[in-house]
Amino acid sequence: MHLQYQVTKQRLKIAVLLSIVAILLVGLNIDIFVDEETNSIRNAGMGLIVLLLLTGCYMQSVEVKMRPVVNAVWMMAGFVVLPYVMVYVIEYLSGHDVTLLSKELFGLNYFWCQMVYALLFAVTNHYRWSVVLGSVLCYLVGGINHFVQLFRGSPFQVSDILAVGTAADVAGNYIIAVNYELLMAGSITFFAISLAILADYHNKRRNWKTITASAILLVYVAVSASYFYSDKLWNKYNLAIDYWNPLMSYTNNGTMLSFAMSAKNMTPEKPENYSAEQVKNTVQQMLDSEGNRISELGMGVQMLNTSGTSVRYVMKEPIAQTTTQSSVTMPNIIAIMNESYADLNLLGNYRTSVPVMEFAKSLNKDTIKGNLSVSVLGGGTCNTEFEFLTGLNMAFLPSGVMAYSQYIDGEIESMASILKEQGYTSIAFHPGKPTSWSRDTVYPDMGFEAFYTEADVKDPTYMRGAYITDSSNYQKVIELFEAKEKDEKLFLFNVTIQNHGGYYLDTIGIPKWVSLMGDYGHYVQTEQYLSIMKASDMALKELITYFQDVDEPTMIVFFGDHQPSVETAFIEELMGKPLNALNMEEVQKRYKVPFFIWANYDIEEAYYENISVNYLSTLAMEVAGVELPEYNQYLSRLYQQVPMLNALGYADANGEYHYFSEENELTPYLNGY
Repeated sequence: MHLQYQVTKQRLKIAVLLSIVAILLVGLNIDIFVDEETNSIRNAGMGLIVLLLLTGCYMQSVEVKMRPVVNAVWMMAGFVVLPYVMVYVIEYLSGHDVTLLSKELFGLNYFWCQMVYALLFAVTNHYRWSVVLGSVLCYLVGGINHFVQLFRGSPFQVSDILAVGTAADVAGNYIIAVNYELLMAGSITFFAISLAILADYHNKRRNWKTITASAILLVYVAVSASYFYSDKLWNKYNLAIDYWNPLMSYTNNGTMLSFAMSAKNMTPEKPENYSAEQVKNTVQQMLDSEGNRISELGMGVQMLNTSGTSVRYVMKEPIAQTTTQSSVTMPNIIAIMNESYADLNLLGNYRTSVPVMEFAKSLNKDTIKGNLSVSVLGGGTCNTEFEFLTGLNMAFLPSGVMAYSQYIDGEIESMASILKEQGYTSIAFHPGKPTSWSRDTVYPDMGFEAFYTEADVKDPTYMRGAYITDSSNYQKVIELFEAKEKDEKLFLFNVTIQNHGGYYLDTIGIPKWVSLMGDYGHYVQTEQYLSIMKASDMALKELITYFQDVDEPTMIVFFGDHQPSVETAFIEELMGKPLNALNMEEVQKRYKVPFFIWANYDIEEAYYENISVNYLSTLAMEVAGVELPEYNQYLSRLYQQVPMLNALGYADANGEYHYFSEENELTPYLNGY
């Protein structure tokens, strides 16, 4: 092999600049090389990173002249070897052991990395640009997945790209810093790029030959990608997305492959035999059926077990009267979805320095309460909103989608439009940015007449220097209530923001710190979360106290959107086992949040041990005495057969959990839904 090379002034300047950046990068982040267990410097790791960075910088100073044949071989080697290297880099950043992947799965991960390079080369017709951009894009997939897993406890999926605007709104409140894994993976990527781009090829002007070659390459990429998404290939390699544990799916299949797989079901398939007439028949059959032993009185509950502290209420027989009706009809309805509001005691017992949810747990009189199952964990707030307001369920939408951002592009019936038709004024309020989760376009489609945001909150207080407090949020709720006409019936839907992650921000505005007691370790994120939950409980007391003295009948529907993303180690301590060893019933515990319906007038108390959020608006409207459309009547009956279902699975009336793949007596109900 004959190579000619020389160091040029221009390249030397670039190399020197890169070397300075590399030295500063290592020097300013020297603490990441300290082993926390031994408190010693990881010399081998630091030495390897410095060597890779400086060697790569040196290669940037060299201009290499290769013979055409050698240059072509070098280019081909770059396109063959770089995707291989990037599979290792991505898996390393994702915390996975790439050696555990089968040859077939490794090959499919390699295929998707190679598709990135091929597409870029076809578009740019420039070897170096395609190599640099392709490697950077692959590194970004691994890096973003690294942080998304850290912050949210779930992997990076294609749908997250569509929610980039919402992510940008809150990204500043997370700590995104260089760590050992990022620096090691970055140095390997930089070295590999530097070695690959010693070769050079590009045509400044395209001619018919290069245009034809690019077109052929684009066709190859399109055909290959299309074949990947065919059922034939998925069946051949037994590919499947683990809907209830996507993190495990990424571990088993590889990150790049799983990321590509998450795009397969971005568009929901039309159900077999679907038509407006079939929908009407399905609803009517449920409403007319006597064989299902369904009460005509709706979602009333019957207590089956009164022993112990956990009581399950489900419908087993028609009952003489419902526990959810009241003599008051058409009260004002305030629905509050509180950000990351959860009771971690559902996962296991722990003690705190002060009570966290003291006031909320004291609410019993004129209160219906219980455990609410949702479809998201650590994020995806809009999907809980979607299920609550529409009565639809994420179980029947593709995994990882965000319903607001992807599917609502026209009018859709919701609790807001139903109440609006019956004389209510329907308004929404969120003390964040109006564009988050596309709320500014979705809410009008749902029938809301006005949408108030952070800009409408006067002199708000902030917690952790980032988010408007629940106390300021509720003051705005009260202000909106007081602004209505005396005889006006109000439906107000409020989504709070105070408890948003991440849970290692400044402690500004947290009135009372909560510490873990007993044998548990010091979990900084968990303790900050519990502390802001304490503040949330104090603010809730302010809100309820105000409405206790309001003369107009008013009902408050209160629930969390999902559990928080705190330290995995703490969750595993609570649950007594690693997260990847949880069974279906145990996993479902991580998707439960508290809810209550409280009224400032007499309603009969009830407790629901297991109900999913898609039923909650129907239950609330029944309690309020609102006339239900046929679809909500259908949901009221369906609840008595399948009281809980979410994106993971469903529970029957006996509290037993099932996967959607099971065939049993409830399958026809699920198919109809």
